[in-house]
Amino acid sequence: MNNKTNENNNAEKQVFTTGEAAKICNVSQQTIIRCFDSGRLNGFKVPGSRFRRIPKPELVRFMQQNGMNMNGFGSGCTQVLVIGLSAESVDSVIKTHSVGHTVKITYAEDAWSAGFVSKECQPSLILINPTINGINKQAIVECLVSSGSTKPLIVEVQNNSHNGLNAQRHTTDPKEVIRLAVQELLSA
Repeated sequence: MNNKTNENNNAEKQVFTTGEAAKICNVSQQTIIRCFDSGRLNGFKVPGSRFRRIPKPELVRFMQQNGMNMNGFGSGCTQVLVIGLSAESVDSVIKTHSVGHTVKITYAEDAWSAGFVSKECQPSLILINPTINGINKQAIVECLVSSGSTKPLIVEVQNNSHNGLNAQRHTTDPKEVIRLAVQELLSA
């Protein structure tokens, strides 16, 4: 299996062996075992054996805490969640400015759907129509971070019926706001 395929598998995998964790962290397997045994890296032992397993959120926390390069997880697919905005107004802008990257766009029409979908897709970018009732940006961030995701970039884009999209950022052009958000996300 080549490195690119291995990295893409790591992006989707949720539990790692100590050997897999060592490759991702670019350290020896023994270093991972010592960190596990000392409590610096949390996980679990397979019942009835000596084998250790490390959940992805814990491995991400460990790597971030120790300033390790996250490239070992592979690029995988970048998730974008769009709440309360039409596909026609958003899709083409995202696709145009994410050429060369795999981006999956998921839509939610209300706060309940957004909460459910955000847990499933763990988005890196969330575009929100702030006029949707029940949307609480801080609650979304807290929910995602507590489930092991990294903090998403959240951008408000208001949908006004009398003048189309109106963005809530430094510019009034909604396409420009979305373009800047996509570029910020993909350059991080």
